[in-house]
Amino acid sequence: MTNGHTSMDIDDDDELLYEVDVELRRTPQSTYLFQYPIRPHYRSYDETTFASARIKEKHSLVEMDLLIDSQSTNYYAARGKQFADSTNNENGRQYFNSDRMDKQTIASTISSNGDHYFVCLFDNQNRRLVLCPLKSIIQLRPQFDYIDTPSSTSGGANAKDSNFIDDEAYGSDGEQSGSESEENKPEPIASLVTMKFAKKESDYHKKKRLQSYSYYRQMRDDERWQDLVCIMNPHSFEAQRIREEFLAKDNQSISS
Repeated sequence: MTNGHTSMDIDDDDELLYEVDVELRRTPQSTYLFQYPIRPHYRSYDETTFASARIKEKHSLVEMDLLIDSQSTNYYAARGKQFADSTNNENGRQYFNSDRMDKQTIASTISSNGDHYFVCLFDNQNRRLVLCPLKSIIQLRPQFDYIDTPSSTSGGANAKDSNFIDDEAYGSDGEQSGSESEENKPEPIASLVTMKFAKKESDYHKKKRLQSYSYYRQMRDDERWQDLVCIMNPHSFEAQRIREEFLAKDNQSISS
């Protein structure tokens, strides 16, 4: 190790302190570097509780659900309930786990190839440096899907849903009267149907289609999520166990 000096700057009389073996370890699982660009360094996620996490490994997409303490004195209960009411009713699915906004999702927005980067651990006991290549470098930022829902941007629960039935046109039992429905029943209208036959795609256009962003987005959306287990505290027992397994000498490695 030269500490940033080139070979021309090294004095031949410098004392060599020690030498270490360097091992390149290729693990069966992919290794990623997570970055949090807008998270202050003094507020790390080490002690944070995550409810769930998932990944689309082929496209390096990651989502992590961070639990929010809705009982905290700093929590705005009225607004949290408003977000939950508008979001949980959207598409009939339960976005939050309670009647309040109780989680925040952080997701990858930018990922870059990590082929030229490595994560390393120094094995002090055996005096060796173990390197593992990165698959990707992922940047995670908060997502605001609970704000982007139509119900929260169009008036919330007071907005009239287009799927609701107009009570003025229907009786109290939800059915139209027979005479009114017969009178207002539209006459069938014949329509002209035009049939189109798809042309055979040339190799050039196929190549362009496969390189397009719309095709990439379709493939990204079609990939299924895989569940992950979050171990955020580097000092936890589970984190220590993973490090020991990584440094185990019986793992297959390439010495260099």
